[in-house]
Amino acid sequence: MIWNLLTEQIGECRNQQLPKPLPNPDDLFRPTLIGAWAEDRLVGGAFVMPDLEDSAYYAAAGHGDAAEFLAVRTAMVQGIAVSPECRRMGVGAEIKRHCGLWAAQHGCVLVLSVVTNDAAARMNEKAGYQVLPPLVTLVVEAVEHGRSVTFIGLPFDRDSPACTRWAFGLVGHVDGLAVRVGMGGVAEG
Repeated sequence: MIWNLLTEQIGECRNQQLPKPLPNPDDLFRPTLIGAWAEDRLVGGAFVMPDLEDSAYYAAAGHGDAAEFLAVRTAMVQGIAVSPECRRMGVGAEIKRHCGLWAAQHGCVLVLSVVTNDAAARMNEKAGYQVLPPLVTLVVEAVEHGRSVTFIGLPFDRDSPACTRWAFGLVGHVDGLAVRVGMGGVAEG
C-alpha cells in the first residue's frame, strides 16, 4: 500500500534502479517503507534507504572512506507522499522526522533528500532539515577521533532541473565521530 501511494503521488522514483523494498522483519538498515496511518487507513508514506547510489560512485572512484560513510552512516529519503485529503496538516513533516529517528536508530548521523519543488522544501524545513539553494553542491566532512576520514562533495549534474536542491538533517550520534555539513559552489552547466 505504501509503495503504491508513493508511485501514485510522486510518479516513478527518480532512479529506475532503486530496489523495491521487501519486508524487513529484522529492522535492518536497508531499503525500507515507512507508513503513516490514521483511523486504520494509510495517510502517507516514505521510502528511505542507505545512500547506496552515492556510495557506489565514491567506491568506483577509489574513495573507500567516503563510500563507507555514505553506505553506513547516511540515509537517503527517496520520496515522501501524503494522501491529498491529508496535505497541509503536518503529516509530511512528521513522516520526515520519523525518517530521521529511524535513520538514527540504525547508526546514521545524516539524512539526505533531493528536493525538486517548493512544497517539498517547506516540508523539509518544517521537519527541522536544512535546505540548500538550487543546484548547490552539498559538502560533508566526517572526522573520527580528531582525524578527517571523509570529505564528500555531492554535486548535481547538468541534467538536473534548475529547482533541484539538497535537504539534509543531522540526526544521530556515534562516539568519536563528528560530521560537518555545508555547501560548495553552485553547479555550472
